Amino acid sequence: MGAAPRHALVATRPRADLVDRLAGRLERVSLEGVLADPGRAAEACAVPAAAAGGGLTWDEADRDDPVWWPQGIASLPSGGVLLVSWYGRRRRSLRGPGTRISVVDRTDPDRPRYRHVLLVRPRRRLGILTAGAVRVHAGGIAVHRGLLYVADTVSGVRVFRLADVMRAPRRRGGRGRRASRGHEHVLPQYVAYRVPLRSALRGLRHSFLSVGTVDGRPELVVGEYRRNGQAAPRLVRFPLDPVTGLPAADSRGTVAPRAVYEDQPRRMQGVAVHGSTWFVTASAGPEVGGDLYVGAPGRWRRHRRVLPAGPEDLAWSVPGEELWCVSEWPGRRWVFPVAADRWRGPEPEKR
Repeated sequence: MGAAPRHALVATRPRADLVDRLAGRLERVSLEGVLADPGRAAEACAVPAAAAGGGLTWDEADRDDPVWWPQGIASLPSGGVLLVSWYGRRRRSLRGPGTRISVVDRTDPDRPRYRHVLLVRPRRRLGILTAGAVRVHAGGIAVHRGLLYVADTVSGVRVFRLADVMRAPRRRGGRGRRASRGHEHVLPQYVAYRVPLRSALRGLRHSFLSVGTVDGRPELVVGEYRRNGQAAPRLVRFPLDPVTGLPAADSRGTVAPRAVYEDQPRRMQGVAVHGSTWFVTASAGPEVGGDLYVGAPGRWRRHRRVLPAGPEDLAWSVPGEELWCVSEWPGRRWVFPVAADRWRGPEPEKR
């Protein structure tokens, strides 16, 4: 048996049976059940950056929370619902609280609302079903055909089915309430696509991801965050199965990349592609506005400091027209659109 192609991913066994067993203890409500709950009030606001349109910010607690940090963003096809991922930082010797998704309802742009959903990983230990917190950076997320893709920096990609959102028990105690860690909704992992163990230390870092249309086909695009002085970052495209919406694997469960682009911009945080045009965000610390790169791998035009400090992931709400981005720094956490046409410009020249 030959070795897997460079940067390939390997599918794990789907956890559909464990998800169904968990649903027997909790209440499966899907994303619609979350949207039916008013949740928390976000605040519509102007965002202080040249490339940012009018967006929103979180309530006071989430705006300044030192533990939870927003990272990834995705849009449902309607454009009226956004999903934002947060990772929980470790505090001293304690483990981080996990990873959560905010379901943001902006059907009324002047009165956005949101509700947090904790990501969990169901598993069976000694015959006992458990649902532990998913602890990943979640630097990028994407939604495709009812599936939520979550970047797992070192290990690869995790996939969740949005129809599997469950309501945790409201009463105190019980396994379901402990698994939710204070959240009223949880979303169990369905399957993962892993970096082979022998490649984990020197392989591609799955810092962020998105789903975009390339050559008329939806593809999963993954990128690396690398600082100055580190190895040159890469962007990689993976094919998606047109029937399942999952990464297209061969008979051995291996997903080979369709294209690898070496030597891409440093400090990349997010990517979005539609057709032949790519957009990339790059950060420069808490006090400096972020950059927006437009063009294609190897043919970038850099718009300096047109984004708020700490720009993260990118996602299309209207493919090819309207992008959404999220920023991370406490007190300056915004969710905002980027007018793609304004910054696309003429085709850049090759370097």
